[in-house]
Amino acid sequence: MKTKLLGVHGVKILLLLFILSVQYSYAQSNGDIEGKIFTKDNKPAAFVNVIVENTNKGTISDENGNYQINSIRPGKQTLVFSLMGLKTKSVEIEVVEGTTTKVTDIVLDENEEKLQEVVLEVKRKNKFDQKQTEYVARLPLKNLENPQVYSVITGELLEELQVTDIQSTLQQTPGISNVMQGIGSGGVGINLYLRGFSADIAMRNGIGTTFRTSTDQANIERIEVIKGPSGTLFGTSMVSSYGGVINKVTKKPFETFGGSVSYSTGSFSLSRLTVDINTPLNKDNTVLFRFNGAKHNEHSFQDYGLSRNWFAAPSLTYKASDRLTLNIEAEIFKSASPSVYFNPVGAGFDSMDDLNYSFEHSYGSDYLTNNLMSYNVFAEAKYKLSDNWTSQTVLSSSNSDNDTNYLFLDFLDESDAERRIMNIESQFYVTQIQQNFMGGFNIGNLENKLLVGLDYFYTKTPFRRTQFVYDTVGFNNPTPDFNPKKYENMLGETDAFRIGQRDQSSFSIYVSDVINFTDRLSVMASLRLDNFNDKENDYKQSYVAPKLGAVYQIVKNEVSVFANYMNGFTNVAPDLSSGEPVKLKPEYANQIEGGIKAELFKGKLSTTLSYYDITVKDAVRYVNNGGIWSQIQDGEKSSKGFEIEVIANPIKGWNIVAGYANNDSEFVKGDASVLGNTPYAAPETTLNFWTSYKLSEGIKGLGIGFGVNSIGESYVDDTNTLLSPGYTVLSSSLFIDRPTYRVGLKFNNMTNEEYWANMGSYVQPQKTRNLVVSLMYKF
Repeated sequence: MKTKLLGVHGVKILLLLFILSVQYSYAQSNGDIEGKIFTKDNKPAAFVNVIVENTNKGTISDENGNYQINSIRPGKQTLVFSLMGLKTKSVEIEVVEGTTTKVTDIVLDENEEKLQEVVLEVKRKNKFDQKQTEYVARLPLKNLENPQVYSVITGELLEELQVTDIQSTLQQTPGISNVMQGIGSGGVGINLYLRGFSADIAMRNGIGTTFRTSTDQANIERIEVIKGPSGTLFGTSMVSSYGGVINKVTKKPFETFGGSVSYSTGSFSLSRLTVDINTPLNKDNTVLFRFNGAKHNEHSFQDYGLSRNWFAAPSLTYKASDRLTLNIEAEIFKSASPSVYFNPVGAGFDSMDDLNYSFEHSYGSDYLTNNLMSYNVFAEAKYKLSDNWTSQTVLSSSNSDNDTNYLFLDFLDESDAERRIMNIESQFYVTQIQQNFMGGFNIGNLENKLLVGLDYFYTKTPFRRTQFVYDTVGFNNPTPDFNPKKYENMLGETDAFRIGQRDQSSFSIYVSDVINFTDRLSVMASLRLDNFNDKENDYKQSYVAPKLGAVYQIVKNEVSVFANYMNGFTNVAPDLSSGEPVKLKPEYANQIEGGIKAELFKGKLSTTLSYYDITVKDAVRYVNNGGIWSQIQDGEKSSKGFEIEVIANPIKGWNIVAGYANNDSEFVKGDASVLGNTPYAAPETTLNFWTSYKLSEGIKGLGIGFGVNSIGESYVDDTNTLLSPGYTVLSSSLFIDRPTYRVGLKFNNMTNEEYWANMGSYVQPQKTRNLVVSLMYKF
């Protein structure tokens, strides 16, 4: 016990010493700048952009014309003052280390009347609304120009939510439900439901990674949720769901020294340390380096279950010339964590509320864990071919080793369950290479934005699967013993029920053209030719995936109406149940969608309202014939509904992000037992809401936040015999956010709601009431 205590104190002392040393060196090597801006008639000039030339440092003057910029390197620097409609002004200053340099008052040439006219055109920053992205369309399209619906979880929102896992983050998007630690393909990852369909997180900076593999959010700048079947641009079903694509955008190196160190603690023995350090490696700022790392320890909210994770993500940017930029990133993630799944289907009760169970108990063990080691490398080369054309070459290589131990609780009735353990030893090898050419040209008076791409995807996943029933547990035996030696003996004496590997590849060509017929009307036409090869099952499939869209701006740069037709597909292996392979067609989905997008009141309000209709044809279902499961391709699913998203900044310091989705999913073709039923894990309604207010006067940086997440009921099975009840979870926060530090308290699940996440057949209890305390030092 003394050793453990000394270890904890040792970590805290080292952390304190590190922060103090960084703060000392920072104070010794950098300086601050402050000053005031006036108009020609001696009035304070508000909302003027002030930047330090050749850096990413800058600010905007306040209502009184004051500005302040911290952490500037000593020596001669050039300040640039600019505002739309006014002549840019530059001033050279001398920054002295460890002191604040007071700049002589700056006078702009225009008078106050002219300046006020210009200020009306300046947008206030809405920190939850940052939808400019190069990944959704793979073309430089603004949100109002894009016929597809997407949501962005910004870095600012991630910081405010004080989330310590990706699972908690995703629930801030309209239409996402049942986010949980998912199973499948020999690994543990995040599983969720979007527009009525299962989805994973397997896209990173627009390119695929290993699916069903966990990671840490320490290196995430923002998360993009791209709605609808997106096979045309993103291809393989291993990274693209019929409901949409989840794309993680990572933190990139920048041209000045900076970063942060943070520590989070709280309920369930949470102890999380993260570090983010960025620095140029040469004087010309052409070689940039950034490192993000995390160490995360946490006990389950129940009686048993330990998580021990660490993560490291170095990244390097090399600006080889004015035309060529090279980026290389790596991620190393090691994890040991439990995964317990409840299998109540067939136990004879109608609702999870009928289960005789206490949320205090996991029925698991601290000794039964999933062990994962993953190593991923990403490389990108961007070359500017001309003023209008760019070449992008991207490589992703992902590897992970899994020693997975799923604990399945197969309930025999409302109280007792067999503990079935499935051990899976597997390796994931995924390689994806993309070559994109992006550019613009005119045909007569028609402006075109064109994307032409080649995509190669390869995956190999050897595996060995073994399972056995360890014992029986239940309400009268809620804390059963687990003997690791007994488990090892039973595992060694049990033959694997399946040994094999996935060995698949695909090669695709895609093209997308956006034509601007006028400055308000644009049309998108896209097409993908995909060739899929499954070496292990000896079959090949080819498919054509089209995408069409149109946008008309009713009010230019403020309100647009849009419509799209989108397509997605899944390659289906032959059915082998009869002893002879029976070839099946690719399963495919078509979506028709329309709606309206608005960005109003100079950026203070952004909203999207859409209605979609998705039909999945040639859907595969499984039937049991005398104990032999076979695939039959006669199904058809329909998923339709509407979504609304609102992001607002009503007054300075007050921010809101909210969403509501209504989904109607149904089997429209198939076996009589499911015809007309709702597919499992597809709730009718989802609601997300988060609001915060931060003071700009008085105790500057002091703020509060409040959130609601509400999910409707869903079925655990396609036959609709077992219900997973809906739930509403409330959260709140109290924080102070200053330029050099942030302190936050986050209260999650304040009403101690006991609820389940549902992935069909299997459900999982979710965290009860808990507190997270976070401390961050910025430099």
